[in-house]
Amino acid sequence: MAAVLYLDHAATTPLRPEVEAAMAEAGRVGFANPSSQHAAGRRARQLLEEARERILAAIGCRTTGSHRYRLVFTSGATEANRMAVMGLERSPAGAVAVSARDHASLRAAADALATRPGWSRAELPLDQHGRTDPDAVAAWLDTTPSLPRRILCSTLVCGQTGVCEPPPVAVVAAGQSCLMHADATQAVAFTDLSVPGLGVATLALAPHKFGGPRGIGSLVIRGDVDLDPLQPGPQETGMRGGTEPVPLAVGFATALELARAERAEVAGRLTTLRERLEAGVLAAAARHGMNAVVIGGSADRSPQITTISFPGRDRQAIVMAADLAGLCCATGTACASGSSEPAPALAAMRLAEPIARGAVRFSLGRSTTESDVDQAIAILEKVLS
Repeated sequence: MAAVLYLDHAATTPLRPEVEAAMAEAGRVGFANPSSQHAAGRRARQLLEEARERILAAIGCRTTGSHRYRLVFTSGATEANRMAVMGLERSPAGAVAVSARDHASLRAAADALATRPGWSRAELPLDQHGRTDPDAVAAWLDTTPSLPRRILCSTLVCGQTGVCEPPPVAVVAAGQSCLMHADATQAVAFTDLSVPGLGVATLALAPHKFGGPRGIGSLVIRGDVDLDPLQPGPQETGMRGGTEPVPLAVGFATALELARAERAEVAGRLTTLRERLEAGVLAAAARHGMNAVVIGGSADRSPQITTISFPGRDRQAIVMAADLAGLCCATGTACASGSSEPAPALAAMRLAEPIARGAVRFSLGRSTTESDVDQAIAILEKVLS
């Protein structure tokens, strides 16, 4: 396969060499079933539990005492989102609220919960920057005060636009009889995230967004929160059946530690590269008579994602032409790639239809260089011509 320029890191990232090495070593010494009682099984169990502790420590979570947190390994963030929403039910009646900025897996879980007797689903509106409206959250809470269980879902960094969720959303929910679930998949490697400060009941992660392996994720659970298992079994303290993949767990912990240690440096560098990319693409579009727009450009954004619209142009045609020229980018989140309709987050921002339909997402990673950005601008210059 010919070399390609990869600007779709929000979909998934290359496995870091350090992570690959850690996984290989874990596979060598921790190959046994961690539920086995013999020496080899105990060694695998030790690696698994150490990985669990390392992940929690990296995001500021205590594992002992009254403010402890638990972590359940899952197959990815999709399962973690569903485990949280469905597991938090534990009541004959309640309400769940999501927004269009949430990942499809989170919205699907809310849809499934709303089919149960006594439960309802609310769609929270977004403002013009693609953030959940805190006033709408407050209004939803005001209309559901008597329900025994309310679940508020939040995506800390929108996978479509990179726009960060404003702190007031958590503040509004604080002190209410409301449990908050956060999807931090796009946020944890690039934002100053400390889970205890968020006030969330549960939080979903997946390491393949920051140089870790695919096929594993986790749900972080606050110590005072009880969940019903989605897939019962003897493993994971009864929360998830199935033999745990020890090498993947070790790779997860290693990738997260590396990402958190480098966060400030990488975030600063990617912010500079993102601004360079946006300026170059907007200038190239202008030279060809297009008034390109950076969606959510004036909002607080995570540094790795930018969505640029080319109004009046077909976004899928642009992405396909860029691909043929050697540049990998996307029309939106990978799970919805190829859809003929604009991403839900863009539709909810009430953008003019030509802007929503012309939107292309570019996402950077720690391996992205200034040369990559300049090459991408040059390719897009040809595509737009």
